[in-house]
This record gives sequence, C-alpha cells and structure tokens, in this order.
Amino acid sequence: MRIRDRCYLAASVGLPVVSFTAYILWIWPRPHGTSLLAQVGPYLACLLTGLPFAWILSRGRAWLMLVFAVAGFIFLWIYAIALLCGVRDVCL
Repeated sequence: MRIRDRCYLAASVGLPVVSFTAYILWIWPRPHGTSLLAQVGPYLACLLTGLPFAWILSRGRAWLMLVFAVAGFIFLWIYAIALLCGVRDVCL
C-alpha cells in the first residue's frame, strides 16, 4: 500500500467519524423527526464525506463501495451508541 493510499484510507475512515462526532456533540437531537430519513440521514451524510476517498481506493468496484457503506453504517451506529452513552449520558 502506497503512502497516498494510506492517506486515502485514513480520510475515508476519519472524515465520517469526525463529522459524525460533530453531529452527535453539537446538533443531536435536532431534528426530532421520526421518519426514516430523519433517523438515517445523519449516518448517510457522514458516510458521504468519506465516499470520494473510498471510491478512489476501490478503483471503481461497486461491491467494495457497498461494503464501505454497510460496514460504515454499522460502525457509526455502534460509535453513536458508545458516544451517546459516554458523553451525553443517554444509554440505551
């Protein structure tokens, strides 16, 4: 793995985590919507921040993009539970 690929990997993982942390700490729980888009939208928006770098790393292979999206969504969901419980004291 080249140095540039390592930077792309760090950006594809780090940018969604940073943007999701900012969402949890400063924006959550607004909006109070219960629709699917209101519940899933922040996860998708945060994954979109790492999508260009994941696309470069996958070299256009669609199945790797699907793996990035599914694994990223699961990771961000678990991260949200840990962050909300540890920082906001909202444990499920």
